[in-house]
Amino acid sequence: MLPSLFYRNTGTTMKRKSFILLSIFVLSVTTLFSSPPDWEPIQGTQYSMVLFGEIYLYSVTFTGTDSSNIAAAFGPGGELDCRSIGAWQPDNPPYWDGYWYFTIVGNDNGDPISFKIYNSNNDSVYNCNETINFEDGTTTGNPVNPYNLTVGQISVNYLISGTLGVSTYPNPFSHTITFDLSQMQEHLLNLSIYDIKGRLIRKFTNNDFNDLSILNWTGFDSKGKSISPGIYFYKIETSKINSLGKIIYLQ
Repeated sequence: MLPSLFYRNTGTTMKRKSFILLSIFVLSVTTLFSSPPDWEPIQGTQYSMVLFGEIYLYSVTFTGTDSSNIAAAFGPGGELDCRSIGAWQPDNPPYWDGYWYFTIVGNDNGDPISFKIYNSNNDSVYNCNETINFEDGTTTGNPVNPYNLTVGQISVNYLISGTLGVSTYPNPFSHTITFDLSQMQEHLLNLSIYDIKGRLIRKFTNNDFNDLSILNWTGFDSKGKSISPGIYFYKIETSKINSLGKIIYLQ
């Protein structure tokens, strides 16, 4: 005859196994039946505009390859004022990467339009950093150069150290941005501009600045092509220090 201790231990083990199995079941059910937001565009609007967007979730491209992912635009009324649900357009190499297509509706020009995404991987909603103004009949971005929308702080693998007395204005800019290095104490080696993916867009040396240590940049890359609206980074390299700043180009 087995001792009673054996039965008590066996019962405890069975309870632990049952608890583990129940926990796995609950987690599985929660994952399978996650609740995406029920965003619905408002009805009865008069006007519309179009936006081609590329979305970065903490520096990783957020796509609609997973059909459960959602990207949406909202007016000043928040989630009850949904203005568009983005339609994911897949890659079409070599012409363009995938992008989100928004037809944004509204009645009043000048309304601030914000963006949110729903990430089905973790059943979470995120706010994008950028906002635009509603303007009837306009198009922002295009399939080749979509407008950049970002979530969270963008990670860039460059050294950010110290302040060099660099001024940029206006920032954000639409046509021309001025880099004023007249207060910088160090000798400039290079000023490089990168897009949000870390790709080099344009590089300048100290010879490109005028006698007052000022450079005006009109938003063209090294091939003479106009950049797309979005966030860009400039890297200042001197003989002693590197520093990074952020600029925003508006269409």
